[in-house]
Order: sequence, then structure tokens, then C-alpha cells
Amino acid sequence: MKATVTVAACATLLCAGMAHAAATAEQQCQAERAKAAGAYASCQQKAQARFWTSASPAPFQNWFSECRVKYAGTWAKLQGKGALAGSSCTAARFVDNGSTVTDNLTGLQWEKKTNLDGMLNFADPHDADNTYTWCTARISDGSVCENADAADGPAFTDVLRSLNSGGCFAGQCDWRLPTRDELQTILADPFTNSPCTTPACIDAIFGPTAKGGYWSATSNAGSPRAAPLFPVGGEWFVLFDFGGVGSDTKTIFAAVRTVRGGL
Repeated sequence: MKATVTVAACATLLCAGMAHAAATAEQQCQAERAKAAGAYASCQQKAQARFWTSASPAPFQNWFSECRVKYAGTWAKLQGKGALAGSSCTAARFVDNGSTVTDNLTGLQWEKKTNLDGMLNFADPHDADNTYTWCTARISDGSVCENADAADGPAFTDVLRSLNSGGCFAGQCDWRLPTRDELQTILADPFTNSPCTTPACIDAIFGPTAKGGYWSATSNAGSPRAAPLFPVGGEWFVLFDFGGVGSDTKTIFAAVRTVRGGL
């Protein structure tokens, strides 16, 4: 009985102590970042739901764009909160680490690209001119994957294998393709159905960036009403020329920008 009372008393005291412990500025910062990320994810899902009944991809592009623009705007709001003074929420959003860029809003670490000179160089996985297929194309039909949509194209066998082997890129061995929603977070301009005003729709801190589509890790179930621009069984990519999204078969060539981490 005494042991039971003692344990109960200790538990009560512990809870009381925890209740009175004020969250630090950094803890509050992390909580605000998580809340903003959750709102962004919810917004994207609602846009995806509307996509299924959309007769045209045009409004869907705007819905998606509104989600990411609102999410990006939370960073300035966080920096203006006095309770977060001294936390990572008051730092710059993008931090140049040399060969990578850290996004303090999303917690993601991005690969920087190099050598945008109009020349392909597959010996260098960071060359901004390079494009790759998602899967290995079937010889008899170049628009179909050889192995049932398996991730066996050079985007994986060349780029990711290179970055995650040996000494590993930037000392990290968990580089991957970003999801569709993650990749959109580094678009600098909103979608307006016209070329971005920012070169390649991205902050210059990310290094040379080719205009065009970049592969995501998100497959597209498709929408019959939005076909053929969004074919069933395709893969989503993000457009670093118009600030939108697209989808196509996994055998087309698109650029790759790898990422790691996240909230």
C-alpha cells in the first residue's frame, strides 16, 4: 500500500512539474512549424480531391499553387512572433551549406545543382543539364516501363545510387526523390499560367537550375476528366518554368533534384 501511494504521489508531482514547465522558444518554433506543415498537407489533399472532379487542369494548378504560397507565407509570420525570438524560426528560411541548402520551414535538406552549360554530363549527378527516366522503357514500346512501373530507371540507378554509395553526398546516405508536395515548396513564384518571373522559378541559393519538369516520388492515379494531360499510371513532376505541376508516363526524361530529411 505504501509503495502504491508513493508511486501515485510521485506521478502527481511529476505531472504538476510538467504542467508548470514553460515551453522554450525553440519548442514553440517546432510546434508552429509542425502546425503549418499539417495545414499545408491538408490543403494539398483537398486540392487533390477537387482534381478528381475537375474538367480542366487549369483551376487545379491554381488550387495547388495557393496551398504552397500560403505555406511559404507562414515563415514571415513566424519571424514576426516575439515568443519565438532566438529560435530557429527567426533565422533565414534557406541556409546555404555549400553543396546543399537547408529549408528551415520544412526541415528538408536539398541538393544544389551545378554546371548549367547546355551540356549533358552523366558522370556528374549534380549537373543541372541532366535528365533521366523514372523506369527502364520497354524496347518494343518506349512509352511503357519494362518491369511494371518499377523504380529502375537512371533517376534511381544512376543518381540516387551515386549519392548514397561510397562516402555518400554531403556525408549523408539517405538521399531520395522528393514527394510532389515537398518539391513544390521550393518554387519561388505562384502559378499564373505564364513563365515565372524568378529564373527557373527558384531562389538563386539553390544554384544553377534548368527550366522544365523535375521528377517527384509521387505516382499519379490519374483523373479521367483531366486526361490526357494527367494520364493514369503516370508520375507527378513539378515544372520549374511555369511554377505548376504535371504528370506523364515514367519513361519520359525529366530532371532530378534530390532531398533528405523533413519534419
